[in-house]
Amino acid sequence: MRMKPELLSITAAGLILALTGCGSAATTEGSDAAGTAPRTSSSSPTAPTAPTSPDAAPNAVAAPVVITIKGFKYTIPASVAPGAQVTVKNDDAETHTVTSAPKGAFEVTANGGGGTATFTAPTKPGSYTFVCTFHADMAGTLVVN
Repeated sequence: MRMKPELLSITAAGLILALTGCGSAATTEGSDAAGTAPRTSSSSPTAPTAPTSPDAAPNAVAAPVVITIKGFKYTIPASVAPGAQVTVKNDDAETHTVTSAPKGAFEVTANGGGGTATFTAPTKPGSYTFVCTFHADMAGTLVVN
């Protein structure tokens, strides 16, 4: 069976578009669509950004927010942005929680031995007291502003 030249051209063009990513902003090693010069992409994929304040520079990437548990104590950042992703890293052998008191704003459990858990900080600015539900003497305050 013989294809018409127009149909063959359209089919070939569609195949080329499908194989090249059809307008993708990313570049890879090799020559460009015109076959002129090799190009490479030195940028790596961008991690999602945490919400920032209205005064923040556009496209600013917020620093990671981490609460560390070690020696049955919390190490807490001075403050976090509303809605920021907060990672809890547990360096104790025992399992701990980060549970808002009163309950409802956030609650995660981080297993002992380096376990991690993530929660979203409240979107309303304020001070949020939290405790470990397994160890009553462990408490801290998350400041959202």
